[in-house]
Amino acid sequence: MDGPTDKEEVLLPKATISKLIKDTLSGRDMRMAGDTTEMIVDCCTEFIQLVSSEANEVSTREKKQTIGPEHVLKALKELDFEEFVGDVQSAWDQFKEESKVGHANRANLRRTGADREGLTAEQQIELQQQMFAAARAQTSTSADNAAQMAAAYQQAQMAALRSNSTGREGSGGPAATPITPLEPC
Repeated sequence: MDGPTDKEEVLLPKATISKLIKDTLSGRDMRMAGDTTEMIVDCCTEFIQLVSSEANEVSTREKKQTIGPEHVLKALKELDFEEFVGDVQSAWDQFKEESKVGHANRANLRRTGADREGLTAEQQIELQQQMFAAARAQTSTSADNAAQMAAAYQQAQMAALRSNSTGREGSGGPAATPITPLEPC
């Protein structure tokens, strides 16, 4: 076979439908035959295709190129599935509410700590300048430490050269090669 057939392409996940069925039947002394689950999957797929097709027609009549939730609600009414409209409307409202909360949470994550603390722009600039000053102080201390380390290295190198030149030259070992110290940053 070259690819999936049309039926395989549009079927809903059987495991998901089976779980929905089991959750619906939980607490009841009832089981489902394997063929029944497959038949329900086919019915669900057909229902979705029917509502989608009608919603497409509704959006086309309204000269819209995108099917919106309101088109689905109108399609359900036009197909005489008005008993589903209330549940679909409440699911849509819940989705919109959860989306608002999600957007607010993402916007809050983008805020800086200073924004969350309620600092004014002037206070934020002052805080930034203090942080820059602290970083400069730390950097200059590091440069001083580097200069001290270079001086200590030079002293150790000079001591090693002196010990090599006094009494070790005849030992047959390699002569010490002076190493140029790095300049402090």
